[in-house]
Amino acid sequence: MQLKTSNIEFKKYGSVYEQPVNLKKTDLISQNWHIPARQVVNQFYYFNCEVCLEIQTGMASLIVSTIPEASQMETFAVHSLVRIHPNTYFSLVAVTPNATCKVIATSSYSFTVQRISPSYTFARILPCIQINEILGYYYSIRDSEFCFREETHSYFELNFIDWGNLITEVDGITYELKEKEFILYGPHQFHTQRIPKGSSCSYVTIIFDMAPVPPDASETYYKPLINQVFHYDQKIYTLIKTFILESSSHVPYADNLMLCLLQETILRLFQHQFIEQKDDHLTTEAKQCYQNEILNKILSYIHNTIQEPITIAEICQKFSLSRSSLQALFKKNLNQPPKKYINDLKLEKSLQLLCENKYTISEIASKLGFSSIHYFSRAFTQKYHMAPSEYSKTLYIAK
Repeated sequence: MQLKTSNIEFKKYGSVYEQPVNLKKTDLISQNWHIPARQVVNQFYYFNCEVCLEIQTGMASLIVSTIPEASQMETFAVHSLVRIHPNTYFSLVAVTPNATCKVIATSSYSFTVQRISPSYTFARILPCIQINEILGYYYSIRDSEFCFREETHSYFELNFIDWGNLITEVDGITYELKEKEFILYGPHQFHTQRIPKGSSCSYVTIIFDMAPVPPDASETYYKPLINQVFHYDQKIYTLIKTFILESSSHVPYADNLMLCLLQETILRLFQHQFIEQKDDHLTTEAKQCYQNEILNKILSYIHNTIQEPITIAEICQKFSLSRSSLQALFKKNLNQPPKKYINDLKLEKSLQLLCENKYTISEIASKLGFSSIHYFSRAFTQKYHMAPSEYSKTLYIAK
């Protein structure tokens, strides 16, 4: 998730405030900056004094660091009015087509513009593909030795095997698809389909028009998707099954939902090349369902008992899991070990307790099951870059 300037993580760079600065009652000066919408940022401002930033129009993100290196830069969505500490490198990027900001500093300010190399790339959330239209969608059941002769067309065609086997030849190369596997034909690819002798097959065919965004992107953007068989994937299986259900639904916007489901399916296929395939065997739906159920029970137990000492051994005993199985479950689904998940949750809970201002820091450490106040303070400081006592003194409620 994106961080906002009201987040505790921003404290090392500055703070937020609620009311615009009244320049008539101060010796401060201001100027309005036009903020460009860009992806590549290679210059940063560095003031010798505190700087106030007040967004006037549009929306913007703040890129900031104490070191002029792209790898050290952090991005925050500008929330409320922002103060930047002296001697901090920062730049603003518009996330709307246009944005302006009032920049306020002391009359005796000085600043430099620091160029960095390599440049910092701001990750804008933009589409990379667009499904323009679904031209056809069919559910076919074919008997043994069915043969579909060679054809080609200028659109994309996805074939998902519901059950049985299908043999397809694409541009002279033969592929055999088994149950829950699928293949994508690209535009102008010659392809045939046939059912092996003694077998039968049912499969879903979706023909669609797709284009890259922006439209002048490489014509071969879809190459990672073609000339291969994709094996069973629970997420894609669920998407296609939902697509089938929506195709026979008479609920308004079902057709638009079909477009969304197909677009997510294609994006999942693009992701496939970046996700390590650790198990070539089919993961059964029953096994995945069990894993989801047991994980939800474990997470619920952790959340309900977060104010008590929780050990890995206790969780393993309660849910009849080995330590290695518990570690694998968390790694696969949450990409972190259970101990880190528990500690992070305890620290997040400590923020809430500090905001309530009902307990001392020692009491909070004890309530959350930390072995000592020193261990709690060290863990808190490592995560939030300030001690609990320091955070208590600077509390505010972001609105």
